[in-house]
Amino acid sequence: MTGCPVRKLEPGGRATGPALEHVSDADGERWVVRSFAAARQVLRDPEATAQAGFGAERGAGDSGGRRRGATPSMRPPILYLEGPAHRSQRSAAARFFAPKVVEGYRPMMESVSRELVGRLRPDRALDVRELAMELAVQVVARVVGLTDSSTSGMSRRLDTFFAGDLLEKAHGPAALLRKLRSGTALARFYYLDVKPAIRSRRRRPQEDVISQLLADGFSDPEVLTECLTYGAAGMATTRELICMAAWHLLDDPDLLARYRTGDAEDRAALLNETLRVEPVVGHLYRRLRQPLLLDLDGATHELTRGTLVDLDLRAVNADATTVGGDPYGLCPGRELPRTVPAAVMGFGDGHHRCPGGPIAILETEIFLSTLFDRGVVCDGPPRVRWNPVSQGYDLDQLWLRAAA
Repeated sequence: MTGCPVRKLEPGGRATGPALEHVSDADGERWVVRSFAAARQVLRDPEATAQAGFGAERGAGDSGGRRRGATPSMRPPILYLEGPAHRSQRSAAARFFAPKVVEGYRPMMESVSRELVGRLRPDRALDVRELAMELAVQVVARVVGLTDSSTSGMSRRLDTFFAGDLLEKAHGPAALLRKLRSGTALARFYYLDVKPAIRSRRRRPQEDVISQLLADGFSDPEVLTECLTYGAAGMATTRELICMAAWHLLDDPDLLARYRTGDAEDRAALLNETLRVEPVVGHLYRRLRQPLLLDLDGATHELTRGTLVDLDLRAVNADATTVGGDPYGLCPGRELPRTVPAAVMGFGDGHHRCPGGPIAILETEIFLSTLFDRGVVCDGPPRVRWNPVSQGYDLDQLWLRAAA
């Protein structure tokens, strides 16, 4: 498999190393996993592992129950939960991501995409990031139930909140200012978006996540934490996938022609392959709650209780023993083993696998198809920044104009 577009982003150069490696550096001591098979073993053993990424260990105590520093009754968000509490909440929300329900969002996605793409003019460039964020906000708002406020205002508030380093310790005036800006955006999101949705659903429950949370007895602050979780997973990351896929398509006329002439299944396959090559979340972290045996190349490795495991998804998704030849190439139609998803671990794996993956692929496919049917001109590559929370990329300033 040759001649495929190559991975665009590789922070610090292309990572190479053994499938399993003990590392001790400025980021601390941990075991780094670069093998798909080993990563799957870690992520599919919920009894042995606990969430250790996305700030989980800064704000979580018992991952099945309370948060340190929170009120005694404050529940952790679903991202941090493990065990029966996680299974219960995940099961309750599963119906909102069922295939038939996801397909029901198509008319709304098509309508919003036409409106957004219709803003493009030959003499006025717009940033794909802003258009993608507004689409993602409207889609997630519909699923979650944040439908009682301005979506454009909510988009700005969440963009400001997620733009900051949520794990940064505030030292110095600049850091304090960033914390203040993020805190203000969070407060405005709570009072202008979340609280009106809660009030509405207390009066009249609907088929959405907020109604389900209220039926399960969640408090208003607990609903806020879940809205932020869904916001990060469904808004910020989908925005990045849209931007990255657009960048690849704009840079490669052959790839774009393949995208435009393919059917919906072909286009979805290309987008999943894009996510495999350019994962939005670069690393996943797990803390071992009990010893774990990893089988690699005929050898057994025992990781002890308390070990921090760093799953390097850029390396895992390019594991040639799983994905085959040209592992760093974006090759639509790549043949994978039957049990391996098209995005490999682009949406994670195991009990914390992203449930909204099909929604993200569908809205990305609809938006990009609408965009390229319109005809656009790109004013250069995007600016690339790195997000310390997701360990992935943030793209902006991918300026597009309508073709004359």
